[in-house]
Amino acid sequence: MLLRRVIDHVKHQNWTAVALDFVIVVVGVFIGIQVSNWNAARGFAERERILIRELREEVVQNAAMAHAVGEGLTVGEDAARRVLALIEQKETSCTDDCWPIIVDLMHASQWQRILVVWTTYDELRREGLPRDRRIIGAVETYKNISHRAAVALETPPHYRALIRSLMPIAWQDAYWDACFVQSDGMEEYRQPCAPPPGDLDIDPERVAQILAHPELATTLREWTSIARVVGNTQTSGQQEAASEILAAIDRREGMTP
Repeated sequence: MLLRRVIDHVKHQNWTAVALDFVIVVVGVFIGIQVSNWNAARGFAERERILIRELREEVVQNAAMAHAVGEGLTVGEDAARRVLALIEQKETSCTDDCWPIIVDLMHASQWQRILVVWTTYDELRREGLPRDRRIIGAVETYKNISHRAAVALETPPHYRALIRSLMPIAWQDAYWDACFVQSDGMEEYRQPCAPPPGDLDIDPERVAQILAHPELATTLREWTSIARVVGNTQTSGQQEAASEILAAIDRREGMTP
């Protein structure tokens, strides 16, 4: 209808009306484009808000997993130091109660790879998000800390294979039954750990032989040093980095001043 009207105005050489129709068309197209852009920007912003909230949950989950790994390494490190003290003091006799030594030997052998999931963050980055550079900087700092810890734990320690090859399987079974818990993908090593119910035959001489193995102290010292550094990183450094990410997200969301 507008086109018919413009043709009619041209036939009658009503140039003022033609100009007015042209302005109406241009303004209409401009408004349509602006509304379309506004809707697109609004949808983009809403998607960013949704993904950043999902990122928050991702960070919380990663931090919880890191803390669990760090706690496990700390338990193992403490156990390793007790075993090393026995070896260095040549107090390898456990006539009265050998169970705590079995627990410490097994606790010290615990090792986990660090598995960090950044599915949401990777999706955000593919779309050029988040627009808040503070969030990006905080996540990249966390990822760098996590990467260094993951590299340190890339290979299982030699001590782990050594002690599990030396210890009778019945003792290991008792340890797994009494001292190890796994829930929601996270491992927990009970300390102190009471022995399982029933009679467990632990030969003190066999324990002394294990402690006297020529490679035991050397491999345990090596692993203890790694467990200490990485454990501290997981329970402190990574938690602080995670807190920075959450604070940046909360500031963006207006949850805190």
